[in-house]
Amino acid sequence: MSKRDPTDRSPVVLQIGSERHEGWQEVRIRLSLEQIADSFELVLTERWRDSGERRPVVPGEACTVAVGDELVLTGYLDEVLPDYDAESHTIVARGRSKAGDLVDCSDTDTRFDGRTLVQIARALAEPYGIEVVDEVGATRAFRAYALEDGQPIAEALERAAQIRGARMVSDAEGRLVIVHAVQREVTPALVLGGNIRRGSGQFSDRDRFHTYLVEGQTPGTDEWSGEQAATPRGRATDPRVRKPRTTLLVCDTPADGADCRDRAELEARMRWARGRGVTYTVGTWRSDAGVWRPGDLVHVRDEYLGLDEALLISDVQLVEGNDEGRFAELRVAPPEAFEPVPVPEPQPASSGDDWGF
Repeated sequence: MSKRDPTDRSPVVLQIGSERHEGWQEVRIRLSLEQIADSFELVLTERWRDSGERRPVVPGEACTVAVGDELVLTGYLDEVLPDYDAESHTIVARGRSKAGDLVDCSDTDTRFDGRTLVQIARALAEPYGIEVVDEVGATRAFRAYALEDGQPIAEALERAAQIRGARMVSDAEGRLVIVHAVQREVTPALVLGGNIRRGSGQFSDRDRFHTYLVEGQTPGTDEWSGEQAATPRGRATDPRVRKPRTTLLVCDTPADGADCRDRAELEARMRWARGRGVTYTVGTWRSDAGVWRPGDLVHVRDEYLGLDEALLISDVQLVEGNDEGRFAELRVAPPEAFEPVPVPEPQPASSGDDWGF
C-alpha cells in the first residue's frame, strides 16, 4: 500500500443521498477525543456547482463528509443559514456525527442495573441507528445505573464511561466507540521551523491537584451491605502537582470502590491533558497515513518548548478559507493522559526550559 501524499489538496465532499457536492468557500471540521460527536461547518454558494441548479440544503438530512475519497464524518445536517443580498448568495451548513442526536435528546428515567457500559450504550444508541464499538473491554457490570428523567443521553453515557475510566467518541462511519486513545503512529514528525507554522500552548495547574479522592455509594444487597456499600472511595495522585492540593469528587450515581478508583485516575489524566496541551498549526490536512485524526501518535520536535518526543493528537480542526488557504490545527498532549495508567513521576529537566510535560 502506497503512502498518501500529505500535500494532497483533495476536495471536501458533502454527500447527501446520491448527490455529491464540492466547491466550498470555507470549511471547518472538528474531530476530537474530548467530545462525543464530531462537527463540521461549510460555507457554500447557493447554486450547486455540479448541477448548476438551485437546490436548498435541508436540515435533518443524512450526510457524509469526505476529503477526496477518505471518509471523515457520517451524520446529519443540523442547521442551514442562508445569507444573501442583491449581488451575493451564500449558505452556511452545519452538522455533526450521528451521536449529535444523543447530545440533544433525553428520555424518561430508565434503569440499567446489572448492565455493562457496552450494554447501556447499545440500549441507548440503538433507537438512533448508532452502532457501538467497544475497544477497551468495558464488560464489568454496574450494580446500579440509571438514565434520569430529562437527562441528555450523551451526558448519561459520558458519566458511565468516566466511572469506567474510558471515554466515548465518534468514528468516521458515525459509530460510537468506547476508547482510551485510538493510536496509530504517523509521519512526518511535527517540527518547529519545518512544517509547524505556529504553536500555541496552554500550561495551567489551576484545575490540577496532587490528590484526587472520589466517593460513591452503592445500594445495599444481602451480599453487599454496611461500610463497603455506604462509603466506597477511590484515590489517585498526580506527583507533578505540589502537596497537599486535594480535591474530593462525589459520584452522582452508584459506584463501588473500583469504580471510584477508575474515576479518580481518569480525573488526574484528563486534568493533566487539559493543563498541558499545545496546539500546532500545519499547512496540510494529511499525514502520510491520511487525514489527521484524534488518536494519531506523532513525534514532535519543538526547540522552544524543549519537546522531542511522541505526543498524542487529541483534537483536530481542518480549516480552509479564502484568505488563509488550507491548514490544520492539531492539539497534542502526552499519550499517558489518555491511557488507563497512573500519571508518571516528573522527569528531571534537561535544560532550564521545563514546561512540565
